[in-house]
Amino acid sequence: MFRHSSRLALAAALAAALSSPSWAEKPIPMPEASAAEQAVLQKFVGAYLSGLPSNEYYDLTAQDVAEKLKANKGDFVIVDVRVPKDKKFDKGHIPGAMFIGVMDLAKPESLAKLPKDKDIIVHCDTGQQQNKAVTALRLLGYKAYAMKWGYMAWSPAPPTALTLAEIQKSIAPGYPVEK
Repeated sequence: MFRHSSRLALAAALAAALSSPSWAEKPIPMPEASAAEQAVLQKFVGAYLSGLPSNEYYDLTAQDVAEKLKANKGDFVIVDVRVPKDKKFDKGHIPGAMFIGVMDLAKPESLAKLPKDKDIIVHCDTGQQQNKAVTALRLLGYKAYAMKWGYMAWSPAPPTALTLAEIQKSIAPGYPVEK
């Protein structure tokens, strides 16, 4: 089984790789792994993926989060991973949320803020970055969940309309479909 430091290194590397802003950019340099290390990584990642709930994801709805806040049981932490902080978190966030930028999540000082005995609810703007964060946290042994559709599900702020407009612009007729 993985030693704690090996799991941490794996999760940090995966989080960095998954957080690349664009697949078209220069690849993130990854440490070279021997064939034996690759086999261990493959086994570990395979076990993680096969252990995912069937037909379910680690998602909560905004309504679920609101109900948890209202119940005030203290059994969860909300982590806002939206960046940049001054243009997003500082302009408005879910009550009680802490900010940890998605690229900083696997840093030791960030992980030190997160309890292992509570649910960690992560959100970004739309859901893309938070899913990377949830994967990294799950690999590190945290009970992490994503708020489905991110902050746009929480707030009817202008980014929601902008996001939907960007999605509409990306839809083009004529993309091939194979059956």
